[in-house]
Amino acid sequence: MRYICPECGGEIPEDNDFCFQCGRTRDNTIRLDESGNFIQPEKNMCASCGAELSSDDLFCPACGEARSRIQMAAFKPQMVKYGWIGLALAFIPGALGFVPGFAGIFGLGHLYFRKWGRGVLYLSVSAFIFYIRYINDDTSLIQDILYITVTAFFYIIQGMEVLVLAYMPPKNPK
Repeated sequence: MRYICPECGGEIPEDNDFCFQCGRTRDNTIRLDESGNFIQPEKNMCASCGAELSSDDLFCPACGEARSRIQMAAFKPQMVKYGWIGLALAFIPGALGFVPGFAGIFGLGHLYFRKWGRGVLYLSVSAFIFYIRYINDDTSLIQDILYITVTAFFYIIQGMEVLVLAYMPPKNPK
């Protein structure tokens, strides 16, 4: 069996209890079998103090240490309750900006998740994009390229932010 340090990635020999590169103990390492396949640890334990972690803990409840890299790789975040509404408000009205005759509205997902500053910022960007597309009399190829570029940029950026908000754990879960 091979042991890989979760902090620095160095290999720890079987007869040693510490990593040669960073000094981390071999207690909570990445274990690989002879063919190089990952062996799942039996318990989900804190690498610092040894306390058992639940599946939704990002930090150890006993000592506050963050999960190790291998534990984070196995961590599967869950969507917050009714997070799909925020995702729908972020992606569907924004996607309408790519349909001729419609204007993309950004920021609604941020407003749903009570991120007022970002929501208002994206709504003001939506107003600017609406002006470029429909109010401005100058219709040229440059204006069309600018419209598509700005709309795609803000669609992706605000969509990724809302995706993080939808899967972000609550600050005070208990």
